[in-house]
Amino acid sequence: MRKSVLALIVLAVLLFGTVFASAATDPDVTIVSPGETVYGSNLLVSIKMTAPKKIKVYLFEEKEKVGDTLVSIDPSAGGSLENKTLQSVSVIVPETYTGTGNLQFFNKQITDLNPGLYRIKVDTLDTAGAMTASSSSRFLMMEAASAPTSTEIFQTQPSGALQWVQNLLKTLFGN
Repeated sequence: MRKSVLALIVLAVLLFGTVFASAATDPDVTIVSPGETVYGSNLLVSIKMTAPKKIKVYLFEEKEKVGDTLVSIDPSAGGSLENKTLQSVSVIVPETYTGTGNLQFFNKQITDLNPGLYRIKVDTLDTAGAMTASSSSRFLMMEAASAPTSTEIFQTQPSGALQWVQNLLKTLFGN
């Protein structure tokens, strides 16, 4: 009797402890671009597919609902999104792309975007056109003038013996 009750409890835990996920991400479809922050008003959307798939690509601007109006989010403010009511506004007509090879890229350039918070969404579709998986990514669109200006992107200071050799060569031959 005890074994059957124990078996029923274990079975109930397994059944009720299972989490069902709808619209899981597809490991064969990856959003390559944009990254977290884009500077300027032009955007390159790039999606990588590592298997023959059919995808549908959306681009939304996330706007804050203030009263009855939708207001673009100021990316330079740097505030939190926790207490804001966001609403997605479509920026482009959703595009469908069918990849046929084992390595395909969907690329689209979008121009004349305003600074704000945006979201790209990619749905994987089956042969009937029903969504089987979905992934999305948010990014900030910033003014081109606010882009970081660093001339030392890939330069690091050498250390130890390499620094000593460089200094010796500079003293012998000049800059």
